[in-house]
Order: sequence, then structure tokens, then C-alpha cells
Amino acid sequence: MPNVTIKISDAVNGQHAVHIAGGLSHHIAQDEVAKLLTLTRNNLWCTDRIAGANLGMQLYNLLNRSAGTLQTIVDAARADGKHTHLHLQVPYELTQLPFELLHNGSWLLLVHNIHVIRLVEDRGELTAMKQKEEPLRMLFMACSPTDLHDTNVLGFDKEEERIFSHVGNYNIDMRIEDTGSLEGLKQANIAGGGFDVIHITGHAGFDKDMGPVFYMEDEVGRLQKVSSAMLWDAIKDFPPKVLFLSGCSTGGAYEAASSESLYAGGGSPLAYKIAKKGVKWVLGWGLPVSDEGAMLIATEVYRCLSIGKGLDHAVQSARRLLEKRYHPWPLLRLFGDAAPIVPLVKPGLKTKGVNPVKLRHKSLKETKVMVLESGFVGRRRYVQEGVRVLRGEAGKFGLLVRGPAGIGKSCLVGKLIERFKDRELVVFHGVISEANVILKLRNLLDRKFSKVGMEIITSKDMKYGEKIKRLLGSVFKDELSTIIYFDDFEQNLYRYGNQYYVKTEAIDIIRPFLEAVDWAEGNSNVVISSRYAFILEHDGENLSTTSLHDLTVMSFDGADLDKKKRDLEFIAKSKHTDLYLRYGAGNPRLLEWLNVIARDEGKYDLADIEAQLKGKQDEFIHAYLADVIAVTEGVDFHNFIQKAAVLGEPVYATAFEAFGGGQFLATGVDLTLVERELRAAPAIKDGSRGEFVYWVTPVIRDAIWGKLTTGERREMHAHAYQWYDAWISGSSESNYRYLEEAVHHALEMGNIRGACKYASVLGNYFDSKVLYREGLVIMEKVAGKITDEVIREVKENKDESVSALLNWYASALDKLGNHKQAIAFYEKSLAIQLEIYGEKYQHVANSYNNIGAAWSQLGDLKQAIAFYEKSLAIWLEVYGEKHPDVAYSYNNIGVAWFQLGDTKQAIAFYEKSLAIQLEVYGERHPDVANSYNNIGSAWSALGDPKQAIAFFEKAIAILLEVYGERHPYIAVSYNNLAYVFRQTGDTQKADFYAAKAKAAWP
Repeated sequence: MPNVTIKISDAVNGQHAVHIAGGLSHHIAQDEVAKLLTLTRNNLWCTDRIAGANLGMQLYNLLNRSAGTLQTIVDAARADGKHTHLHLQVPYELTQLPFELLHNGSWLLLVHNIHVIRLVEDRGELTAMKQKEEPLRMLFMACSPTDLHDTNVLGFDKEEERIFSHVGNYNIDMRIEDTGSLEGLKQANIAGGGFDVIHITGHAGFDKDMGPVFYMEDEVGRLQKVSSAMLWDAIKDFPPKVLFLSGCSTGGAYEAASSESLYAGGGSPLAYKIAKKGVKWVLGWGLPVSDEGAMLIATEVYRCLSIGKGLDHAVQSARRLLEKRYHPWPLLRLFGDAAPIVPLVKPGLKTKGVNPVKLRHKSLKETKVMVLESGFVGRRRYVQEGVRVLRGEAGKFGLLVRGPAGIGKSCLVGKLIERFKDRELVVFHGVISEANVILKLRNLLDRKFSKVGMEIITSKDMKYGEKIKRLLGSVFKDELSTIIYFDDFEQNLYRYGNQYYVKTEAIDIIRPFLEAVDWAEGNSNVVISSRYAFILEHDGENLSTTSLHDLTVMSFDGADLDKKKRDLEFIAKSKHTDLYLRYGAGNPRLLEWLNVIARDEGKYDLADIEAQLKGKQDEFIHAYLADVIAVTEGVDFHNFIQKAAVLGEPVYATAFEAFGGGQFLATGVDLTLVERELRAAPAIKDGSRGEFVYWVTPVIRDAIWGKLTTGERREMHAHAYQWYDAWISGSSESNYRYLEEAVHHALEMGNIRGACKYASVLGNYFDSKVLYREGLVIMEKVAGKITDEVIREVKENKDESVSALLNWYASALDKLGNHKQAIAFYEKSLAIQLEIYGEKYQHVANSYNNIGAAWSQLGDLKQAIAFYEKSLAIWLEVYGEKHPDVAYSYNNIGVAWFQLGDTKQAIAFYEKSLAIQLEVYGERHPDVANSYNNIGSAWSALGDPKQAIAFFEKAIAILLEVYGERHPYIAVSYNNLAYVFRQTGDTQKADFYAAKAKAAWP
């Protein structure tokens, strides 16, 4: 296949030299060129065939002249039937000339096997591209910035729809880039490992600073001008073989840059510039072109490429297709290097259906919320609208994403969150609780070392609502940019008439978020996904409308539906496609289930299915189709899916094997009734491989669970509890949600002792996090069910779990200031301990001590001393004199005597405590320092400041060695010294230590 280079040089003395195949052919006058440029710029040739032919003959004559070199090339090509490539290089000022019109009595590019390639560089002449033996891979992207002038806005969805309808039957593996943005292009190209063809459609223009640009979208859909350098940067990791910049004038020069004299200048066509950077072949348009004409050209090019034709043949075939209508074939321009043009794919490949994009889910930043890792379709404007909200450009900083079940709300939110990778994420799924909210926020604040946040979240004096508001107005505004996401929020709503309201138990949990989301000033956001809009009235306002931007997600239609349909392999092949699409109603989940039915149509009575679905709403259709699929799979599978609904959390396969369901998991996943996620394997002993976790898809879980009888549900709760019990006992990892689930299932089956076993662990867990109120809420559900009958059972069975729960529950009450009620529950716990262990046991001693401390808080110090002494007696008998618990008991008694005013008695017990501590710990220990401080305070109270100062100084010396200069204990000790010196009248030293105390406070 001959390659002939035709080069027109810059003008010298009013003449352009024309070199053909490396030799000088002739010269052309600058004046003649100027006349052709004028003729070109009137644009009559664009739509008028006769004008085009006339201009084409003049251009042909310009290159041929009397030497007839060009004609000789044409004759040779006609004689031997070979294709000839004219590699054309011209100065910048001649780039506007439409050499594609070359005419010597007929159109050269239509009638003869002649191809014009606008040469950008001589590279690649000896490089032969290897043909693929698989379908052509193509990435399509339509750009339509919302802030372009109305007459310029491209219907990106229509463009996507056109491309699908035109090339859907070809041997092309096509992917759609859904954002229309430069970053989206880059990520799609990387994710796809590169493509043979990238097609970008939209509008182009010229910027005085950037040169030729393509009009792409930013993350909120507004105009982003993209230069050739920016475009190359996005695709350079995997450059395509062919890039089609289907925008007006992407292959033409701009009048605004006409002062340039070199083709390599800023006004060179965008297609030229990107080809020069490294893309082998680039297609562009010389002038504005109609959308329809551009699509017809592109379609024919891709058809030819897909069957194994070269790009030269493909372009020629596309031109010939539109020969009779003329416009727009002359506008199409091909830019490239000197590499031989060969087919991208091997000719003669058997046409095969391209594999659809498989839906693959992943967890959203290690949460239970599932989003699509691949297979996400469309929703561009929804995503962009959500981004505007999260960036604070919509007038509200909260977002409500609502729509029917299965419509893809979570996946949409997932796409939004992926745009804000620098933000922290906290997710609450389904039914919300105060404990869960506080715990997850605390974990975030602790992980991010937020001192202010931890002070707020662990405050015992601040109520829940105030904590949330303060966090939004401080930490989430100034420190941590965070998205707080409530998923499946409809589980917290109830219906009254035709409207939905927040359930009573959830009002106070969600309300402070909506009241104060604006306080974060856009640095953090609240996002809620729900099937329904809802009402939450406060001070005469509906907070859901005043605080949340409403983004209603609709069913797929138009291009989005076409893209989704392409992924539904079996619906696309079925003769009942219209039926499936009608009842799928553009709902992604329904369409996926109908695709399952289409795969095995012979098993189903489609007429009966249609009769059942006619006139029904989405929720009925979801439940009905899931049930039909399960029943059709067989009785055993149907029973399995109903029973599996007992497990609300993602769990390992062994949970289902416990009731014989393990064999059905793969089928459930295949039928999309069960969801699966890959999770890192924990260190466990129950035999689970620990990689995959499974759960019934939430959209049908409640419906199918409700079909079991009361007895069956109780039986399944028992299975679930047994699995959680075994997993928690055998696992080295802590899973707070599994603990909650164990408590839930135990309560549902009436196993109060089983519930206590894990409610007490939760109580301990919340206590360690200093979240007493939140732990109390969880434990209260169980504590209220501990009847006298349960206690009798516990005593008979020597079961310590109930005692432990009562003790942790009492401890939470105590720490929250409800000392009287705490004593009552401590005493219940004590009664069980005495029955199980007898009097002389450490747990009994702890209970006596706890009761003593509660009486002390109530001000009954004699009662407190009585219980402390009971505790001390047991510890002395169990441990002997030299033990930390004995020292602790002596100290408590000393404190009580000090508060009673018997300071000498207090000192005696403090000294006993100190003596043990010195023997057990040595001198340099915080407990020893505490004893020195207590003794110092006692001497100060007795009016002996010298003794007091001596002990305070001993305490400070130890604490400085242990903690350094900045620590609360250091500050307290310096304050003690300041107080004593002030008592002695030494105000100078008092002020000195007061200042040190202030400096020591961290």
C-alpha cells in the first residue's frame, strides 16, 4: 500500500514550493492560495455539491499542475487497484483548505482508492500494528456542559442513545463514560486498561489563552475547557489507536489564531495537536457538522473497523455512504503519523454478542452499604446535582436522595461519595439508635485524634442532641470534613394517610442533624437515602424540606435504559423483550430479576406473571418476582431464602450452613436474591473460610421473612443466635454489630440469659469508650426483661451472665448520676453472686465496693464505709494484706472518713494504702502519687501546711517523671500547692504554682 507525502512549504518570495514523494514538483503563487482561502471561507462548498466540486478541482490543480505528478499517482492506483495514502503536510495558513474535496472529474476520495491523511509527524513509518483476534473495544463519551448557550447544549443522553442504536449489533465491546468530564475519561480509560477507539462527542471552540479546546463538563456539569495537553494527560497511560473528536471544527483552524504561521502553533486544529502528542490516528471535523450526519459517519467507520477493515477503508466507506447527500463527508478529516494503516481487528472474526457489563458490588468504605463497583449506568445529572449540594452550591448542605426500592439510591450516593475521597464517611444503615450514632462518631473522632470532638462526645453533662449540634458547629466545620450518611432511612418512618413521618423513637436522633447541618457551613454534610419523602416538624417547620435538598431518582428511560438493556443479556435476546421492559419500568433491580427469568424462560409461565403484575406497584412487583424466582428454583431453595432472611447483617457461609442453607448460597447470588462481598478473613475457629459474607438483598428481606410462621421465625432466631454465639466465642476480632445481633436474636426467641451474655459485653464495651448513656440504652432492653423467674433460673444454673449484665447496667446508671437505681441493680447482681460464689469471692467484693461508692455519691458516708469494709474483709481473705485491691479499699475508706470530717482517721487509712502501694509498685507509680496527694490534702485540712507541702511535692515529683510537664494530674497537683501557699499567705508562690497549673493543663 503506497504512501506518498505531499508537502507544501512556507511561502518564500511569494511562492510555495510543492514537494511530492520527496522531490520538488512545482511552485504555487501566494495570490492563488489567497483566492482559494477566500473561496473556502465563504463555506458555500460545505453544503453545495457544485461549489464543492469546483473548489475540489482548483485544489487538485494546485497540487497537480503541469507536471501531472498527482495524476500519475492516481492513474497508478487505478491501474493496480491498490490503495494509496496521500500524507499531506501544509503550513498553518493553509490548514483551512478542504483537500478532502480533491476532484479531477470525480471525487478522488470517493471514486478512487485514494486517502488523504493530514500528516502530523514522520514517526512510525516502519511500525506495523498487530491485529487483535477479539471484538473492537470502544469508549464513548458525550459532553454537554449545562452552562453553554441553550442552542449549543448537546443532548448527551440522545447521543448515547444514538450510538447504542447504531452500533449495538456490531462486533464492538462498547463502554460509556457517564460523567462527560476529563477526570471521568481518565478514570474510565485506566479502569478499562485502554481502548482501541475513544469517541468523544460534543462541542469545541477556541480560547485566546488555551488555543483550540473541547467543551467538557466539570464535576457539577458546568463547562470545563480542555486543551490538547489536558486531553493527552488524561489518555496518555493507555492511548487509543483511534481518537474521534466529534465536535465542530476539531479538525479545522480558527480565524482567531490566523496570525500564526506555523502548523504547530496554538491555533492548529485540536485533532492535529493531540495526534502530534502520540495518538496514532485522530478524526475531526473541519467545520460545524450536524449531529445526524456526524453519527452516520461515525457509525459506518466503526462498522468497518469491527469487521476487520482498516481505518482508511472505514473512512472512505463512510464518505461513500453519504455521497448522494454530500454533507457532511467533505468535512471529515483524518490526522495521523506515517505508520502503515492496518485493520485493528483480524478480518473474518465470527460476530459474537459482547459480554455485558456485570454488576459487581462493593462496600462503601467498609460499611454495610453496597454500591456498584462496575455496571453503574447513567444518572449523570443526578450525580452532578448531588455534587453541587455537597459542595455547598445549592443553598442547602443536606441531601435527601429518594426513590422506589431497587432504583439505585445507594449506588448513586456511592458515586457521589467517591467524588469526595478527601472527606471522612460515617454511615448508619436502616433503623437508627442513639447508641450506634454516638459510637460511630466517637470512633471517627478517636481515630482522627480530635481532642475537642472527644470531649464533646464523651461528656456526661451534655445530652445527645447538644453533642450532635456542637460537633456540627465546631469539629465538623473546622477540623473534619465529613459526610454523615443515613441509608435506607424509610425503616425509621411510618405512614399516616398519604404522607410519611419519622417514628417517635427516631425523632430525637435525627432531628439535631437536620437542625444543625448548616452549622458546618458546607465543610460537612448530612445525606439521607429513603424510599419516601418525610415530615419532621420542629418549631413550625418541616426540617426535611428546610434542611435537605430533595433529589428524586426516577426510573431509567431513554439512553440510560438503552445502556441498562445492553447489560441485560437475556432480555435483549428474548422475543418477550417488550414485556420485560414494560414491567421492569426502568427499575434496575426489577430489570435484573426479569433478566434472570429471561435466562430460563422455559421454567416460567410468562402469561401468569404478566397477569399478576398488571397494574401493580413497584413494591408488589419486587416481592412477587423474588418469590416467583425462588419458587421456580425449587421448594428447598424457596425455604432457604425465607429462612436466610433472619440474618440482617452480612455473615459468613457457616451461618447458613447451620440450617442447611450453605448449598444454596451460590444459587442465591446467581439469582441476585442474595448479595455477596469479599471481606478480609478474621482469625476464627468456627471453620469459616472468612472471605465472603452474604445477606439476603434488603429490598425483599422483610417481605419474605414475614411469610414464615411464628414458630418458624422463632426457630430461625435460635439458629442465628447459636451461630453468633459460636462466632463471637471463637473470634479474636471484635464486632460490635455481631454482639448487637446476638442480643436481638436472643430476645426474639425469649432467651434472656443469652441476651444478658452479650448485652453485658456491650455494656463493658461502651463503658470503655466512656459512652455510658449509649450503653445504658442497649442494656435497658435486656435488664427490663430480667424477671424473678429468670433470676431463679440463673441461681439454679450458676449462670453469671445475668449478674454481669446487672452490674454493668448499674455501673452505667451510677456514672450518669442515678445512684439510687444503681444501688438497686448492684444489689440484684450481688444477690446472684452470693448464690453462685458465696461470700468470699472477688466479684462479691467488687459489688460491695460499688454499692459503697454509690452510697458515697448519695452522701450517706457511713453506709458507704460499711460496704467498703465488707469489700475489704473479702479482699484481705482472698489476697492477703499486700495487694492493690486491698490498697484501693483502704483508700476508699480513707476518702469517706475525710468527707465525714475525721481527718486523722482518713490519714491512717491513706497511710495503710500507701504502704501497700510502695511495696507492690515501688516509689514511681501514679497510685503512690495519688496517696501522697490525699495525705497532703488531709494535712492541709488539719492546718499543717508544711506537712501538706511535703506530700504534694512528693506527688508532683512522681507525676512529672511519669507524665511529663503537661498532664491533668500535674495541673491538679500544682493547684494543690497553690492552694496551700495561699493559705499560708505566700501569694507569690501561690501565683507561681497557679501559673504552672494552668500551663500544665493539656
